[in-house]
Amino acid sequence: MTYRLPRAAPASSLPEERRGPVVGRFCKACGSIYARHAASHKGKPMYGKDHVAVPCSHEGDEFLPGEPWWEPAIEVLPAATSEETAPADA
Repeated sequence: MTYRLPRAAPASSLPEERRGPVVGRFCKACGSIYARHAASHKGKPMYGKDHVAVPCSHEGDEFLPGEPWWEPAIEVLPAATSEETAPADA
């Protein structure tokens, strides 16, 4: 079994400075990322487990705004190096 994982995470798990563009929709129940244009939680996710023994409890649900079971999946930006965060010498 292979677990594929992009450099993406749920928006709520990243500090503001590490957030990139939205790359998909993250299901909090199964931990899979679905395409940004996906209307509902069905079929195979873009990223997630290759083999799923039990379907997600939200299988078939629509990705409606404000639903608590999903949130945007955000690209994780690299951490700032100490040189970038150090104050500039005047």
